[in-house]
Amino acid sequence: MRPILPGLYRHTDSSHVYVLARGGRALLIEAGNGSVFERLGEAGVEQVDAVLLTHHHRDSAGGAQEAVRRGVPVYAPEGELEWLRDAEGYWQRRQLLNNYDPREHHRTLLENLEAHPLRDYGTFRWGETAIRVLPTPGHTLGSVTLGLEWGGQKLAFSGDLIAGAGQVWSLAATQWTYNGGEGLAGSILSLLDLHERGFGLLLPTHGEPLGPEAVPPTVERLWELIRLRRHNPRLLQLREQPFEAITPHLLGSRTSTANYYVLRSESGKALLFDFGYDFMFGAPSSTERAARRPWLYTLPALKRQHGVGQIEAVIPTHYHDDHVAGVNLLREQYGTEVWCAENFADLLERPHAYDLPCLWFEPIPVDRRLPLGTPLEWEEHRLTLHALPGHTRYAVAILLEAGGQRVLVGGDQYSDADGLGLNYVYPNEFRPSDYARSAELYARLRPDLILSGHWEPFSPHAGYFEALRERGEALERLHAELVPLEARAWAKAHPYRLDLSRESGLSVRVFNPHPTPQTARLYLRLPPGLEADRLEDALELPPGGEAALAFRLTARAAGLRRARVGVGLWLGGRDYGTIAEALVSTEEKDV
Repeated sequence: MRPILPGLYRHTDSSHVYVLARGGRALLIEAGNGSVFERLGEAGVEQVDAVLLTHHHRDSAGGAQEAVRRGVPVYAPEGELEWLRDAEGYWQRRQLLNNYDPREHHRTLLENLEAHPLRDYGTFRWGETAIRVLPTPGHTLGSVTLGLEWGGQKLAFSGDLIAGAGQVWSLAATQWTYNGGEGLAGSILSLLDLHERGFGLLLPTHGEPLGPEAVPPTVERLWELIRLRRHNPRLLQLREQPFEAITPHLLGSRTSTANYYVLRSESGKALLFDFGYDFMFGAPSSTERAARRPWLYTLPALKRQHGVGQIEAVIPTHYHDDHVAGVNLLREQYGTEVWCAENFADLLERPHAYDLPCLWFEPIPVDRRLPLGTPLEWEEHRLTLHALPGHTRYAVAILLEAGGQRVLVGGDQYSDADGLGLNYVYPNEFRPSDYARSAELYARLRPDLILSGHWEPFSPHAGYFEALRERGEALERLHAELVPLEARAWAKAHPYRLDLSRESGLSVRVFNPHPTPQTARLYLRLPPGLEADRLEDALELPPGGEAALAFRLTARAAGLRRARVGVGLWLGGRDYGTIAEALVSTEEKDV
């Protein structure tokens, strides 16, 4: 039990464990192998209030099991929780043959740990001490640094981000994809962020206490290794200038996975269009929650370099995670409101109700629902949202009238450098007529400049709108020629995941592809433990139209989880079988 500062001690076993002691009580940072609990008396500690972890590896987190056994709450980075709470599930699921995932999850615990989340950019309070949770990806994607003031010094408990001047604890841990070096770039960005925050002492999980002078040689060696690998060659350049001017009033992010845009006013306010993964230097080849971490890394540069004093609101073009992942953090840390088009606001707020790709893991509260086709005056600018089905049914194009220019923010509707790629995805509820409709919209709006979600801005050339029309009509024609008429019928259940502890209504929407009116008959196939107000019903559908029926479900048994309700359809004289389904639970587990 080595003293570092008055009231701050370090115990070392499988890792360092830092003990903050005050009045016989303590807060532990890391847990090592748990032997620290037998030595706390040497620091005058009678009671431990909590254990905070910087990441999930068991050399530093293994002793957290002992904390739980003693009734001490354990907190861990929110992005690492699944590796701790469901460690046993990981060991059962772990792919052992033909495995191309090099992440060191085999260093997680061997049994489940009850842990509470440390929210990125949040504050954990221990008495009068405020501990700031700073995202510092590098050693793992979800790693955090815990920053606080103690004894008049700014301390950073930096986990395994750095081990010494010019040293890191593991290079293998920085490889998040097969043959990748994503964590090298993450480590550089994280170290430079800590350096700029002015911490006087870095306290690593392995290694001796470090002053800020330890950061530059570590960054220099990591950068040399990145250049040797030929990965992220523009990393430092993008960090220095994360935004580029598109027009005098518009900035574009140079660092995000999906482009996001900043509309500035003369008063120093800003609107953002989309905000997903801010500084994307690389990510694991996975879509699990732990592999998808938003960041707010470049936003201080808006104020420092571009005079933005307030980010008033963010307006998404559509719901996909690469366009909205960082929105909740933006709201929490900057007080930014979420303004969303009325045609998919419910989807942001209730993602569990939909069966769609690329849904964000958490509900995103919407502060203001924007009507379609109605101009909105914001500061000295005007913007109008228009429905833009195609890439997904739940999307808008945003026409900006700023500085005498008409700029269209089109999200992911069209792809490629010429803006003519038809970027549709069938599970996003694409309909073959969507691109003929969007071509008509673009031709009517006649923008001077088009901004997309993943490609460079461009000005429409002569013949561009006619080319869009021709391609949209060809797409619709080919679908009509390739797919038989009766094969185009569909039905969808909503909400897709129904939690009977909160609601009981199930709506089924049906599409009639025929050029004549049709009677559709819906029937339910219920699993044991469920009953409905009726098992079948009929509705009239107009030619090429949609309509919905509502059913009410109740549970005869407790403990249902994802019980499958089949939805059968008779339409146009044929039985389509159970064409749709819903997942029903009596207690919602799927957050």
